[in-house]
Amino acid sequence: MENRKVPTYPVMELPWIAFFLAIAAGSMDGYTFFVGKAFSTVQSGNIILLGQTIATKNWSHFATVALTILCFGLGAMVTGIIEVLGIKKKKIWAFEILLVEALILVGLGFAPINGYFSVVHLCMLISFLAGMQGNAFHKIDGMLYGNVAVTLVVQLAFNYIIQAIVGAKDAWKNSWLYFSVLIGFAGGGLIGTVLTSAYGEKSLWFTAVVLVCIAFYSKVIKVENKVITIDPN
Repeated sequence: MENRKVPTYPVMELPWIAFFLAIAAGSMDGYTFFVGKAFSTVQSGNIILLGQTIATKNWSHFATVALTILCFGLGAMVTGIIEVLGIKKKKIWAFEILLVEALILVGLGFAPINGYFSVVHLCMLISFLAGMQGNAFHKIDGMLYGNVAVTLVVQLAFNYIIQAIVGAKDAWKNSWLYFSVLIGFAGGGLIGTVLTSAYGEKSLWFTAVVLVCIAFYSKVIKVENKVITIDPN
Protein backbone atom coordinates (compact mmCIF):
# COMPACT_ATOMS: atom_id res chain seq x y z
CA MET A 1 0.00 0.00 0.00
CA GLU A 2 1.24 3.49 -0.79
CA ASN A 3 0.17 6.87 0.59
CA ARG A 4 0.21 9.73 -1.87
CA LYS A 5 -0.61 13.37 -1.29
CA VAL A 6 -2.82 14.78 -4.04
CA PRO A 7 -2.07 18.47 -4.80
CA THR A 8 -5.18 20.63 -4.94
CA TYR A 9 -6.03 24.32 -4.72
CA PRO A 10 -8.55 26.40 -2.73
CA VAL A 11 -12.19 26.04 -3.69
CA MET A 12 -12.46 29.61 -5.04
CA GLU A 13 -9.72 28.81 -7.58
CA LEU A 14 -11.70 25.99 -9.16
CA PRO A 15 -12.19 26.60 -12.91
CA TRP A 16 -15.97 26.23 -12.78
CA ILE A 17 -16.12 28.73 -9.90
CA ALA A 18 -14.15 31.20 -12.06
CA PHE A 19 -16.59 30.57 -14.90
CA PHE A 20 -19.63 31.40 -12.77
CA LEU A 21 -17.95 34.41 -11.16
CA ALA A 22 -17.41 35.68 -14.72
CA ILE A 23 -21.09 35.10 -15.49
CA ALA A 24 -22.00 37.12 -12.40
CA ALA A 25 -19.63 39.91 -13.43
CA GLY A 26 -20.92 39.97 -16.99
CA SER A 27 -24.54 40.10 -15.83
CA MET A 28 -23.77 43.06 -13.56
CA ASP A 29 -22.26 44.87 -16.55
CA GLY A 30 -25.30 43.92 -18.61
CA TYR A 31 -27.49 45.74 -16.09
CA THR A 32 -25.41 48.86 -15.41
CA PHE A 33 -24.52 49.48 -19.05
CA PHE A 34 -28.17 49.07 -20.01
CA VAL A 35 -29.41 51.59 -17.43
CA GLY A 36 -26.45 53.95 -17.07
CA LYS A 37 -24.04 53.33 -19.99
CA ALA A 38 -21.27 52.54 -17.50
CA PHE A 39 -19.52 49.26 -16.75
CA SER A 40 -19.70 48.00 -13.20
CA THR A 41 -16.78 45.58 -13.60
CA VAL A 42 -14.78 46.37 -16.75
CA GLN A 43 -12.97 49.48 -15.59
CA SER A 44 -10.75 49.62 -18.68
CA GLY A 45 -13.94 50.32 -20.63
CA ASN A 46 -14.90 53.01 -18.13
CA ILE A 47 -11.52 54.71 -18.50
CA ILE A 48 -12.15 54.97 -22.25
CA LEU A 49 -15.66 56.29 -21.58
CA LEU A 50 -14.15 58.86 -19.24
CA GLY A 51 -12.07 60.29 -22.07
CA GLN A 52 -15.01 60.10 -24.45
CA THR A 53 -17.32 62.00 -22.12
CA ILE A 54 -14.71 64.75 -21.73
CA ALA A 55 -14.30 64.99 -25.51
CA THR A 56 -18.06 65.23 -26.02
CA LYS A 57 -18.57 67.48 -22.97
CA ASN A 58 -21.20 65.09 -21.64
CA TRP A 59 -20.63 66.06 -18.02
CA SER A 60 -23.54 64.14 -16.51
CA HIS A 61 -22.27 60.91 -18.06
CA PHE A 62 -18.73 61.87 -17.03
CA ALA A 63 -19.89 62.04 -13.41
CA THR A 64 -21.59 58.64 -13.66
CA VAL A 65 -18.49 56.98 -15.10
CA ALA A 66 -16.03 58.72 -12.75
CA LEU A 67 -18.02 57.85 -9.63
CA THR A 68 -18.43 54.27 -10.86
CA ILE A 69 -14.64 53.93 -11.19
CA LEU A 70 -14.13 55.45 -7.74
CA CYS A 71 -16.61 53.07 -6.11
CA PHE A 72 -14.98 50.07 -7.76
CA GLY A 73 -11.71 51.15 -6.18
CA LEU A 74 -13.35 51.59 -2.79
CA GLY A 75 -14.82 48.10 -3.02
CA ALA A 76 -11.37 46.70 -3.78
CA MET A 77 -10.00 48.57 -0.75
CA VAL A 78 -12.63 47.01 1.51
CA THR A 79 -11.69 43.46 0.54
CA GLY A 80 -8.02 44.44 0.84
CA ILE A 81 -8.69 45.27 4.49
CA ILE A 82 -10.71 42.07 4.93
CA GLU A 83 -7.85 40.05 3.44
CA VAL A 84 -5.36 41.50 5.93
CA LEU A 85 -7.71 40.70 8.81
CA GLY A 86 -8.22 37.22 7.41
CA ILE A 87 -4.47 36.55 7.34
CA LYS A 88 -4.19 37.62 10.98
CA LYS A 89 -7.14 35.48 12.08
CA LYS A 90 -6.40 32.63 9.63
CA LYS A 91 -9.89 32.90 8.17
CA ILE A 92 -11.15 32.98 4.59
CA TRP A 93 -13.99 35.46 4.03
CA ALA A 94 -15.22 34.19 0.64
CA PHE A 95 -18.64 33.18 1.97
CA GLU A 96 -19.29 36.51 3.67
CA ILE A 97 -18.13 38.61 0.71
CA LEU A 98 -20.30 36.73 -1.76
CA LEU A 99 -23.29 36.80 0.57
CA VAL A 100 -23.02 40.56 1.10
CA GLU A 101 -22.90 41.02 -2.68
CA ALA A 102 -25.93 38.83 -3.17
CA LEU A 103 -28.02 40.43 -0.40
CA ILE A 104 -27.45 43.95 -1.73
CA LEU A 105 -28.31 42.84 -5.28
CA VAL A 106 -31.47 41.16 -4.02
CA GLY A 107 -32.48 44.40 -2.33
CA LEU A 108 -31.79 46.45 -5.45
CA GLY A 109 -33.95 44.01 -7.41
CA PHE A 110 -37.07 45.22 -5.59
CA ALA A 111 -38.67 48.13 -7.44
CA PRO A 112 -39.38 50.30 -4.35
CA ILE A 113 -35.77 50.03 -3.18
CA ASN A 114 -34.32 50.37 -6.68
CA GLY A 115 -36.49 53.41 -7.37
CA TYR A 116 -35.09 55.14 -4.30
CA PHE A 117 -31.69 55.39 -6.02
CA SER A 118 -30.76 57.36 -9.11
CA VAL A 119 -29.06 55.63 -12.04
CA VAL A 120 -25.74 57.08 -10.90
CA HIS A 121 -26.16 55.65 -7.41
CA LEU A 122 -27.12 52.25 -8.79
CA CYS A 123 -23.99 52.13 -10.95
CA MET A 124 -21.90 53.21 -7.96
CA LEU A 125 -23.33 50.57 -5.64
CA ILE A 126 -22.98 47.70 -8.10
CA SER A 127 -19.48 48.81 -9.08
CA PHE A 128 -18.53 48.83 -5.38
CA LEU A 129 -19.68 45.20 -5.16
CA ALA A 130 -17.73 44.36 -8.32
CA GLY A 131 -14.61 45.89 -6.79
CA MET A 132 -15.03 43.68 -3.72
CA GLN A 133 -15.44 40.58 -5.87
CA GLY A 134 -12.57 41.40 -8.20
CA ASN A 135 -10.06 41.96 -5.42
CA ALA A 136 -11.21 38.98 -3.36
CA PHE A 137 -10.94 36.29 -6.04
CA HIS A 138 -8.16 36.48 -8.59
CA LYS A 139 -6.77 33.00 -9.17
CA ILE A 140 -7.90 30.12 -11.37
CA ASP A 141 -6.24 26.71 -11.01
CA GLY A 142 -3.43 28.49 -9.14
CA MET A 143 -2.90 31.07 -11.92
CA LEU A 144 -3.59 34.80 -11.86
CA TYR A 145 -6.70 35.99 -13.71
CA GLY A 146 -9.35 38.69 -13.49
CA ASN A 147 -12.88 37.60 -12.66
CA VAL A 148 -14.13 41.14 -13.31
CA ALA A 149 -11.52 42.21 -15.88
CA VAL A 150 -11.51 41.00 -19.47
CA THR A 151 -8.32 42.37 -21.04
CA LEU A 152 -5.87 40.33 -18.96
CA VAL A 153 -7.89 37.17 -19.57
CA VAL A 154 -7.94 37.72 -23.36
CA GLN A 155 -4.19 38.32 -23.32
CA LEU A 156 -3.44 35.16 -21.36
CA ALA A 157 -5.88 33.00 -23.34
CA PHE A 158 -4.10 33.79 -26.61
CA ASN A 159 -0.66 33.74 -24.98
CA TYR A 160 -1.18 30.11 -23.98
CA ILE A 161 -2.30 29.19 -27.50
CA ILE A 162 1.08 30.12 -28.94
CA GLN A 163 2.82 28.43 -26.01
CA ALA A 164 0.86 25.28 -26.76
CA ILE A 165 1.86 25.42 -30.43
CA VAL A 166 5.54 25.49 -29.48
CA GLY A 167 5.03 22.60 -27.08
CA ALA A 168 4.75 24.17 -23.62
CA LYS A 169 3.37 21.80 -21.01
CA ASP A 170 -0.29 22.32 -19.98
CA ALA A 171 -0.59 25.32 -22.30
CA TRP A 172 -3.70 24.01 -24.12
CA LYS A 173 -5.41 23.39 -20.78
CA ASN A 174 -4.48 26.83 -19.49
CA SER A 175 -5.69 28.49 -22.69
CA TRP A 176 -9.03 26.73 -22.40
CA LEU A 177 -9.37 27.80 -18.74
CA TYR A 178 -9.01 31.46 -19.73
CA PHE A 179 -11.30 31.10 -22.74
CA SER A 180 -13.93 29.53 -20.48
CA VAL A 181 -13.82 32.67 -18.32
CA LEU A 182 -14.29 34.81 -21.43
CA ILE A 183 -17.30 32.70 -22.39
CA GLY A 184 -18.62 33.32 -18.88
CA PHE A 185 -18.20 37.08 -19.28
CA ALA A 186 -19.95 37.11 -22.64
CA GLY A 187 -22.72 34.80 -21.45
CA GLY A 188 -23.26 36.91 -18.35
CA GLY A 189 -23.41 40.09 -20.41
CA LEU A 190 -25.95 38.49 -22.72
CA ILE A 191 -28.10 37.22 -19.86
CA GLY A 192 -27.88 40.49 -17.94
CA THR A 193 -28.87 42.57 -20.95
CA VAL A 194 -31.77 40.31 -21.97
CA LEU A 195 -33.12 40.08 -18.42
CA THR A 196 -32.78 43.82 -17.81
CA SER A 197 -34.58 44.54 -21.06
CA ALA A 198 -37.42 42.21 -20.08
CA TYR A 199 -37.61 42.55 -16.30
CA GLY A 200 -35.70 45.70 -15.35
CA GLU A 201 -34.15 45.72 -11.88
CA LYS A 202 -35.32 42.15 -11.20
CA SER A 203 -32.50 40.99 -13.48
CA LEU A 204 -30.17 41.57 -10.51
CA TRP A 205 -31.75 38.58 -8.79
CA PHE A 206 -30.14 36.32 -11.37
CA THR A 207 -26.69 37.59 -10.38
CA ALA A 208 -27.59 37.21 -6.71
CA VAL A 209 -28.62 33.57 -7.21
CA VAL A 210 -25.32 32.78 -8.93
CA LEU A 211 -23.34 34.37 -6.10
CA VAL A 212 -25.39 32.64 -3.37
CA CYS A 213 -24.81 29.25 -5.00
CA ILE A 214 -21.05 29.88 -5.12
CA ALA A 215 -21.08 31.16 -1.53
CA PHE A 216 -22.78 28.10 -0.08
CA TYR A 217 -20.63 25.77 -2.14
CA SER A 218 -17.52 27.47 -0.75
CA LYS A 219 -18.95 27.09 2.75
CA VAL A 220 -19.76 23.40 2.69
CA ILE A 221 -17.01 22.11 0.40
CA LYS A 222 -13.43 22.49 1.51
CA VAL A 223 -10.82 21.53 -1.07
CA GLU A 224 -7.67 20.64 0.79
CA ASN A 225 -4.65 18.46 0.31
CA LYS A 226 -5.75 14.87 0.83
CA VAL A 227 -3.84 11.71 1.49
CA ILE A 228 -5.19 8.77 -0.48
CA THR A 229 -4.23 5.15 -0.29
CA ILE A 230 -3.26 3.46 -3.53
CA ASP A 231 -3.26 -0.28 -3.90
CA PRO A 232 -0.53 -1.20 -6.40
CA ASN A 233 -2.27 -4.49 -7.05
